[in-house]
Amino acid sequence: MAGVALGKGPVTAIIGQSGDLVHGIVDLASSNVTGWYGLKTDWAISPRYTGWVIVRGKQLDGNGLVAALGDATVGAIVIPPGPTANTFAGWREQPSGTYVKGPGCYGFQVDGSSFSEHIVIDAVLSPGF
Repeated sequence: MAGVALGKGPVTAIIGQSGDLVHGIVDLASSNVTGWYGLKTDWAISPRYTGWVIVRGKQLDGNGLVAALGDATVGAIVIPPGPTANTFAGWREQPSGTYVKGPGCYGFQVDGSSFSEHIVIDAVLSPGF
């Protein structure tokens, strides 16, 4: 997956679309799910961490829903310990997507057995959308 990694790890969000990604600003894209915008979001897990991961999302500047995976299911992403289908050189990758109802500031809480981290993005409508 190509994109910019956000977060300090051991789990990072790789955002694979346009925007000022280095500063956490992501252009929303249309999605295959009616009524939702999409953000291509993959979760990369460092080889130094082999445990479970739970990712939760929330709109920080409103009450909008945040969903994940291909059918915009509201709820957490759970990545079990051990290799994933996309393990390469010890790095585990969980392909995913984030779905939101509109622009705003969104936060991800990424938890594992030995860490907790917050990743924040500003999802915006690109010019001409």
